[in-house]
Amino acid sequence: MLRTVLGIIAGVLLAFAVLIGLEMAGHAAMPAPAGLDPTDPEDLKQMVAAAPLAAKAWVVFGWFVATLAGGWLARRLSGKGWAGWVIAGLILLGGIANIMMIPHPLWMQIAAVAAPLLAGAIVMRLPSGGSASVS
Repeated sequence: MLRTVLGIIAGVLLAFAVLIGLEMAGHAAMPAPAGLDPTDPEDLKQMVAAAPLAAKAWVVFGWFVATLAGGWLARRLSGKGWAGWVIAGLILLGGIANIMMIPHPLWMQIAAVAAPLLAGAIVMRLPSGGSASVS
């Protein structure tokens, strides 16, 4: 049980680290328009609307890669195949919360659901690398 919980916690931490890292890289490569405050909900809506397609696609890529990385680690450390789905579910919930709070184009709304589910399915097909020594 402890191994399962620790594996899932490690998977969540890795998924969010990957997601934050990719978001930071995306913001560095494609900065938001000057003069907009990302902490202001109205400015944030304008930022998303004005973001180029590449920036929006990068966000979806982040959801996918974060789910792959975190899901694989959770599965590997916990020894439980379903642990990867826990990570996919958490990224899915985060993506849905994001699109509910901030208006996104329809294709991103669909991708917020599809990317973590696809990554979760791929994680289930990846080799888990044998047993880990977390007890």
